[in-house]
Amino acid sequence: MLWTYVIGGAVALVVLLLLFRMVWRVAEPNEALIISGLGAHSSTEQVNETLGFKIVVGRGTAVLPGFQTVRRLPLDIRATPLTVTCVSSQGIPLHIKGVTAYKVGDDYGSIANAARRFLEQSDEQVMGTIHELFAGHLRAIVGSTTVEEMLHDRETLTTNIRGSLAGDMEKLGLVVDSLQIQET
Repeated sequence: MLWTYVIGGAVALVVLLLLFRMVWRVAEPNEALIISGLGAHSSTEQVNETLGFKIVVGRGTAVLPGFQTVRRLPLDIRATPLTVTCVSSQGIPLHIKGVTAYKVGDDYGSIANAARRFLEQSDEQVMGTIHELFAGHLRAIVGSTTVEEMLHDRETLTTNIRGSLAGDMEKLGLVVDSLQIQET
């Protein structure tokens, strides 16, 4: 009789552990969990607006299978090469090569913006968007700069590009960690 209680308790414990494992999701240090579905809303202290989804960073949360969906948004740094053909303010065609390192911002607003725009997109699609954004700003900055200024003061060139990009990157939920012009 005692063995039936022990076996029954063990079975119940295994079932509870399996249920817990099915429901509990943990965000890795380099990712955010984006949870949508029934009752998945972020608190107003996380973001200034009510989202149609919940953001979980650096901790675990319960997810109701069948009622909620979990997607993972990478927060790690990414790099994309830049190869852009531009025309200087003197009318001289230039081929500029560089690289930019970017990531999703650390605040909930940035994560929400990035989730709305990039969730479930391939790395190639995200890199293509970033490349086109950088190329447009780079062309605009180079178009108002002389070749001599670009050759002798690359730091000012990169500072101007980063400043020009800041607003667009913020809308996408991204921040530029590094921008290097390698060849002009």
